[in-house]
Amino acid sequence: MNLVSLPITAIYAALSAFLVIALAANVVRYRLSKHVSLGDGGHKDVTRAIRAHGNTVEYVPLALILMALLELNGASDTALHIYGITLVAGRTLYGYGMLFPKPSANLPRQIGVVTSWLVILAAGVQLLII
Repeated sequence: MNLVSLPITAIYAALSAFLVIALAANVVRYRLSKHVSLGDGGHKDVTRAIRAHGNTVEYVPLALILMALLELNGASDTALHIYGITLVAGRTLYGYGMLFPKPSANLPRQIGVVTSWLVILAAGVQLLII
């Protein structure tokens, strides 16, 4: 049996899992407080909580798959840690920006989107060249 170990990707998968659960629990908290059993019940704060969770669930798996493939293909530990830290920090900022929006430009949300895109783009490019 040939076992494969992905210790660096595992760190960021675990941290991402904690973030996803925290965002999911936040959705439940908002729904309970608004007596909403399904959907958003027409409440903007519930909609924001749902999208903070959903958007994270949409982006994180692809980024982690790319990181795992890079780790399997011998990418440097430094690159993997940069991707992982950037991904988790960006997703955390995005969640914060969604849950605590500002009336003007929402910098945490914008940084979260851009960092997620950059991780996915850079990891994809790196996979093509290694």
